[in-house]
Amino acid sequence: MRVLVESMWQSCGALHHTIQSMAAACLARDFPYLAAVAYREHVQAIDYVKSRSSDTPCDEATLLACMLLGHTASWLNPQNLATDMFRESCELLKDMAARRYSEDSHSFFSNTVDYWAMLLAFLTGRDELGDYQTHATARPPRPPGALDPHPYSGISRETVQLLTEIGLVIFAYRKHMANITFMAESDVEVFKSALRQARYLEMRLTEHRTLDLSQVKELGDRRTTLDHLQLIDEAYRCTGLLQLYRVFPDLLRLRYAPWSKENLLLPGPAVKTPTAEERQEWLTKLAVHTLDILRDIPFESHTRSVQPFIMVALSGELKYTDLGPDGTPVACPASIEVMTARKFIYSRLVAYSHIFPIRKTQVILELITHIWSQADAGHDVYWADVAHGRNLGTMMG
Repeated sequence: MRVLVESMWQSCGALHHTIQSMAAACLARDFPYLAAVAYREHVQAIDYVKSRSSDTPCDEATLLACMLLGHTASWLNPQNLATDMFRESCELLKDMAARRYSEDSHSFFSNTVDYWAMLLAFLTGRDELGDYQTHATARPPRPPGALDPHPYSGISRETVQLLTEIGLVIFAYRKHMANITFMAESDVEVFKSALRQARYLEMRLTEHRTLDLSQVKELGDRRTTLDHLQLIDEAYRCTGLLQLYRVFPDLLRLRYAPWSKENLLLPGPAVKTPTAEERQEWLTKLAVHTLDILRDIPFESHTRSVQPFIMVALSGELKYTDLGPDGTPVACPASIEVMTARKFIYSRLVAYSHIFPIRKTQVILELITHIWSQADAGHDVYWADVAHGRNLGTMMG
């Protein structure tokens, strides 16, 4: 991506103003007056994109500018998900495909849209994503070491697409059920349809196989190895399963056995019907296991930019279940495990606030604080519901 920007930013007005906006936004922490510059440049870049004639062929620089504008809108206003820029990017990408750009170029941009869709899917409805569709693409045969990892999705395009589908199913289902006072037959059909889709996505996740690293080109980055990308792919898979089992507890009931990370991807018939407490314990163990995967990635790794989404998506399962008479956690192994996991998330995000745009990171920290506060008050909490209810949805990558 850096190569693309360096080669295009001076010859494309939209990209030029986008880069100026991003630079000013990053410097605004230390030079507050630059916040106004960042906003002004952002608006100018959008004007360039929107003034483009529909008859004008799509070019890579304009599409890149559009995508960067969408990803960085939350730098200026954390709650701005820029779904208009997402839809515009999808239209430009469709135009690019029709004009037969190179396979590598189209793959880069479509991967970017897929990752972007994943971040939006849990926070907004399918209508906001326009005509975006995930399309599982067969990987063409390549010689060893020829596949370039993507700067956003790494080697995880399939898991990113599956998470997008999971997010869209959950968002539509939760939105529908939230408006029901009395259950009608049509509502039962909505539930059955969502459960069928969830069961299919569960199967896809458990059957997913991470890309063979021998096919992947080395990154040339001493801080980020291919092993880190593989760990992120595994964390994505666990995150997806966690969302499905939280929102559709029937899926966990059908495969329930006491927690075993060795059997996570090998679901068999249930050994019993779990109690609510056993189900919560299982979900907490899965959340902690996912965090253990992230712990194996050094803080300096550039995969840190994709980790906040994972951390937020599992934060609601870090619940204290052993409480004393006064409602405070009892000092036991389970409580210590949850406390340690929470501290890991919070400390990582605080550290990231010195690297990422601070306003967006503050919103993520506020969201997690509300999630844990509601969980500690005894509520059965789902992170995306809190994000929606508190208006704390933001781009978490």
